[in-house]
Amino acid sequence: MMLPAGYQMRLGTPADFAAVRAFYNQLIDDMEHLPHHPMWDKEGHPSDAYLRSALAGGELWLAERGNEVAGALIVNHAANEGYYSVPWKVEAAEGEYSIVHAFGVSMRHRGIGLGSAMMRFVIERARQAGEKALRLDVIDLNKPAEKVYLQLGFYKCCEIELFYPEVDWQLFHMYELAL
Repeated sequence: MMLPAGYQMRLGTPADFAAVRAFYNQLIDDMEHLPHHPMWDKEGHPSDAYLRSALAGGELWLAERGNEVAGALIVNHAANEGYYSVPWKVEAAEGEYSIVHAFGVSMRHRGIGLGSAMMRFVIERARQAGEKALRLDVIDLNKPAEKVYLQLGFYKCCEIELFYPEVDWQLFHMYELAL
C-alpha cells in the first residue's frame, strides 16, 4: 500500500502518547468551527484513557511524515452496543470483522490523499488477517468522512441513534466494507 511520498504508517506504542494526544488536541482545535465537526473534545473523546489503552493494546496506527503525526486511527473489535442491531450485509461473527475508531488527518496534511491511503492500508491488513468485513460509524454531521468511505467502496447500511457518553444519543451512519 502506497502512502503519499514522505509518509509512513506504523503501529503506535505507549511511548507515543504525548505526540498522539497533541495530534488529537490540534485536530479538535482545527475542526471545532467546521460544520462537519465530529463532536470530539479534549475532555471527552478521544480521552487519555482511550488513547493509552489503544496504544498499549497495539490498536492505534499512526501516519507520520518525519517525526510529525499527520494522521491516526484505532482499529479493533470493540463495538458500540448499537452495532448489534445494524442490518450488516456481511455475516460475520465477533472477531471476524474490525471496527475503525477515532480516524483523523491533520488539517496540514489534507488534500493529498493521505486519509484514503490510510484506510487502504487498514483494509489490506484486515484482508491479510482473514477478516470478513471492516465496519465503522460516522456521526451525522461528518459528511466529508462519508464521501471518503463511499469512494473506498464502503456500503451505508443504515442510520441509527447510538449512545456514546461523550455525545449522548446522536444519529450515526453505519458503514461496512466487505473484504
